[in-house]
Amino acid sequence: MALIDLRTDFAFKRVFGSPDSQSLLQSLLNALLYDGANEIEAITLQQSYRAAQMPGVQQVPLTVRAQLANQKSCIIEVQLLSLPTLGKRVLYNAAKSYSFQLSRETNQREILPLLTLNITDFEMFEGQSHYVSHFALREQAQGFEYPNNDLNLVFVELPKFNKRNEQLETVADQWIYFIKHAHQITQLPSGVAQIAELQQAYELAREDRLNREEFDILQQQLFFIADQRQSLSFGREEGLQQGIETGKQQGIQEGMQQGREAGIREGVQQGREAGFQEGIKQGQQKGLQQGRSEGVYLGQRGIVLRLLARRFGKLEPTVQAKIQELPGDRLEALAEAAWDFITDIELSDWLDEQF
Repeated sequence: MALIDLRTDFAFKRVFGSPDSQSLLQSLLNALLYDGANEIEAITLQQSYRAAQMPGVQQVPLTVRAQLANQKSCIIEVQLLSLPTLGKRVLYNAAKSYSFQLSRETNQREILPLLTLNITDFEMFEGQSHYVSHFALREQAQGFEYPNNDLNLVFVELPKFNKRNEQLETVADQWIYFIKHAHQITQLPSGVAQIAELQQAYELAREDRLNREEFDILQQQLFFIADQRQSLSFGREEGLQQGIETGKQQGIQEGMQQGREAGIREGVQQGREAGFQEGIKQGQQKGLQQGRSEGVYLGQRGIVLRLLARRFGKLEPTVQAKIQELPGDRLEALAEAAWDFITDIELSDWLDEQF
């Protein structure tokens, strides 16, 4: 027994959206929206499953008017979402459907509550393990509900439903298992025999019941979904690679900047140390050179003083003081001129000329 893949819009609507399958849809809604209780007593389908058949066309939810056990009515929208990109339309579509009840054509004064059942073939809420999620207007801090809480969103995430055939306990489990695994089922799971609507659903999902046109439509939707998922996967991979490359470049730039700053700090420190050592070295050399020059000068001055003392006897303190103030080149000139002096008066005159 080969069954069609119910995770497509066309196949889902073919099983649950035909006029002959309203009892199936009612059982599905009671199971997923009201925990299996028979809160919905009757439904009226607004449009048939042929409303949106071709791939790429905006999906139109199955819309029903439901009569509840409390004698109230509500609008319920049911849709199967195959791609993550469709998840963003849920709130918009719900708000639009809720507001369209006040259309000018109908002049409807009563606004009915709206429930949307969204069965997703992808994870809608990452980090949340439960596969059924209910959303309603609720005060954030204290948690009480909005008085006229007429807009409710219910999500069933198929990838998070991991129960095996032998683990199915509730009617909701049976329906979710059927929608997720129909294309893989070769024999009816246990428990189906006790639920007449499930038996009928398995019969409607048989692939050999499709005509050629329906089979082509189903295949086109499957190909379209596969192509879109591949594009999303490629886009994520390309974005990941681009992000990695961008991160590398940013890391390189930051590393270079940090390296420059660290290099500058280290270079300044090393420069200080090297400069200090070089300064010591140059200072030693300069000091040695100056010391040598001073030593030569003092030696020359001592020789000149002894020479003059031998020529003219003991020199006057004022004469000695002037000689000690002579720079090196003038001291050498005095040593040359001293050979021509006859008296110490000539020496004094020569020294006076230098100052």
